Amino acid sequence: MNRLDKKLTIASASQNLDTKSEKVVHRFIPMLVAENMTRVSEYESGKAVPRVDLWNCIGMRMDKAFQNQREHSSRMDFSSALLKDKYAMLEELGVPREGRDVIRDDDDSTKTWLKHRIKQLVSSGTVYVEPTMVNICDDCGYLQSVQGSPTSSCTLCEGKDFHHEKKEVLMIDIPENRNSLTKGRIIHPRNSKHIQSFFEQMPPKMMISKVREYGLPLDPIGLPEYVLDPKIGVALMPELVTERNGLSEVTLVQGAAVAINALPYTSIMTSGFQHTYVLLPKIPPTTLEDARNIGLSFMGRHLPFILMEHNGDLTPAQFKTAQEEYSRIMWKIDKTLFELRSEKRGMPVDLRLEDHQMLSEIARDFDRYDIRDGRRKLNRFFKNQGRKCAEELRKNGDYLSPKDVDTLEGVVKLFYRV
Repeated sequence: MNRLDKKLTIASASQNLDTKSEKVVHRFIPMLVAENMTRVSEYESGKAVPRVDLWNCIGMRMDKAFQNQREHSSRMDFSSALLKDKYAMLEELGVPREGRDVIRDDDDSTKTWLKHRIKQLVSSGTVYVEPTMVNICDDCGYLQSVQGSPTSSCTLCEGKDFHHEKKEVLMIDIPENRNSLTKGRIIHPRNSKHIQSFFEQMPPKMMISKVREYGLPLDPIGLPEYVLDPKIGVALMPELVTERNGLSEVTLVQGAAVAINALPYTSIMTSGFQHTYVLLPKIPPTTLEDARNIGLSFMGRHLPFILMEHNGDLTPAQFKTAQEEYSRIMWKIDKTLFELRSEKRGMPVDLRLEDHQMLSEIARDFDRYDIRDGRRKLNRFFKNQGRKCAEELRKNGDYLSPKDVDTLEGVVKLFYRV
């Protein structure tokens, strides 16, 4: 596979927040979707596909989490410990830890790449240093925002009073045609209405430098007091992935509600590869214990596919309905598989050619993000196996060959079971 046709599905960079004290399983849904789509691509192509995980370890929320703990003296060690906890949880949900390329925005190699990329963007004029009037907190001196931006309280100390000063800061222009930021990029556009509304309200230029102790220093471009706004690093990480893997296309999976943070900047700052988005609705907050009680296979396999085609956030009632639907589907599938392998008085019979063709068609549907059609065909496929194939085998006293039983069980594991 050459660069012209090589693509990956990955989750957009997730914030590396605490996993022990919060309900976090719902935050893993983009990674579960990306893992499931990668497994489908491997099934459809017959080739191994790289796993790439992006992590946002830099930002105000992570700053506060580090300050509020005493176990780790190093910010890197603290972030690494949080990631270790996350991957232990992800393994239970069907995401293997081994064989993954983990890219963090606080890693030295990533920071080196980002510094080089920012220099290039300054040279091209895509981002630029400009004297700008900004809002400074009277209480702590924090540079909050550009003058004219809505400012109710200081992000750092929650102070309410501000004064204005002219400072040299890093800026980026937002294109006048806001539709260009998402045109042709959203795979299921029905989940993106709020994004376009937000983009229309963005000012014509945005400040992308911050005054913080931890982050990517901007002294190489003449701003020694500043670090890069973390969302800009997050927005550039997909380009780093394409360079490392020789990709022509990357599909980014993320929650629809948070897509506004990085999506516009990726569109403005990157080129040379196609990037598209799968935007997911929210599910009710879920702990790992909740997921175990609900069913890890439901959470890790079935639910991610449902969310890819669902319009709007899942209410608790809809979440419960999805669980009940999954239980009914699995009862029928388990019953069918039991019947297909139970009779062994006659001859072993292979799956029909049309069955193999249907399985290939289903995999192609999923691989192309035609989730609704793929799920409908998948359910019909197993229904037909139970009604037609199993009845014919039972009538003749034959049984499905062990090889093809394994094939069907592999399909079940691909779409339904961790």
